[in-house]
Amino acid sequence: MMTSQLPENNEVQYRPAYYPTIKQAWWLMAVMMLMQIPAVIPSIGLKLAAEKLELPVLDMIGQTLAYVLAFGLTIWYAFGKRGSRTLSFATVPAIVYPVAAIGMIALGLLAEPLVSTIPMPEKLNELLRELFNKDMVITAVIAAPILEEVLFRGIIEDGFLKQYSPAKSIIWSAVIFGVIHMIPAQALNACLLGLAFGWLYYRTRSLWLCMFLHFVNNSLSSLPLFFDDALQMDVNTTRLWIGNDGLYMGLLAACAAICYGCYAYLNRILPEGNNSRLPV
Repeated sequence: MMTSQLPENNEVQYRPAYYPTIKQAWWLMAVMMLMQIPAVIPSIGLKLAAEKLELPVLDMIGQTLAYVLAFGLTIWYAFGKRGSRTLSFATVPAIVYPVAAIGMIALGLLAEPLVSTIPMPEKLNELLRELFNKDMVITAVIAAPILEEVLFRGIIEDGFLKQYSPAKSIIWSAVIFGVIHMIPAQALNACLLGLAFGWLYYRTRSLWLCMFLHFVNNSLSSLPLFFDDALQMDVNTTRLWIGNDGLYMGLLAACAAICYGCYAYLNRILPEGNNSRLPV
């Protein structure tokens, strides 16, 4: 007769169930889509009030409120599934902030030619003009850096790092971060930034750093709104502003060198993550 053998101390060994797995993270994105239904209700009322009272600021408040509620409810749901509301706000050397920001800006400029080549149908451009305008600056610059970093780095990637290899955790969290942005050009840009933010979170466990970088990126991305009525993601704005292909190519070469230099420096001064030996 076959018998199962237990450890000598008669205690069953088990591996903790961390949240979320990759599959659970995709389901969490579906939950966020569902959360937008109740979240949009107060914004509809504010939009109607804005039209009746001729107060556009009410519409802006409504849009921001809908975004905050959708993410807030999703984060609340994830905390419940995880069984913990603990987030990682580790401190990092002050020099990391400017170095990481410079590297991120250089990465964004390098990605711009690629992002701008993605075809954008006119209907999609119209949708962009409706969604991303000056009224959404507060949401993009303040709410998004906080809520998106809590969800994608503080909950999703943090959960991945407890179960998978750093590479797998960073890549999958970046892919999910990109996909949730939906619009192809935005999705590619978000995925690239997600890789950078994900690596920095793995090395620092600092949501403060990720929120700061997200704030800087969204602030710079919103600047064109003050010179134009809406974002045009199929236009290489930097190249257009420079107006000289030779100078632009020189800028890209400089950005590549800066990006690598920032990475090499951060890779040298930041400690290795605690779970770098997890299997893929």
